Amino acid sequence: MKKFKYLIIALLLLILYPVINGMGCDFNYKYVNSNHEQFGSCKFGQYTFIDYPNPKQDNGYTVLKGLYFYAFGNAAILVIDTEDHTKKITEAAIESLNWTQERFWRQFNLQRLDNKTMVSYSSSPKKALHIIPYDGTLSMSDSGH
Repeated sequence: MKKFKYLIIALLLLILYPVINGMGCDFNYKYVNSNHEQFGSCKFGQYTFIDYPNPKQDNGYTVLKGLYFYAFGNAAILVIDTEDHTKKITEAAIESLNWTQERFWRQFNLQRLDNKTMVSYSSSPKKALHIIPYDGTLSMSDSGH
């Protein structure tokens, strides 16, 4: 019976690892391409993502807020709230809305390249690989600083 109790405790710790590890996040980043200007930040497991579609046209923005989990190079965001403040429907605005409102769970590969750069890969809604400059720590176990 004692061995079973230790097995249950070990399984609970393994299940809670992504939650506890994600609570150690403290980073922010800015990513800019031709159609989007995106800002992301995470502090104590609370993730916020702001996307400005068509920033040169002043087309408003979308916001995604959620809980951040991180384990073994994989990040997940449980979406808590989304906001749409776009002004006109454009291709970039539709991409932004699809990303923020498609589902309640976002999962992607997120790894530190060096002290100031991270690599993000996601396969949904379409495959995307981004190299993003950032400042901070990705998780509690991120020991690169």
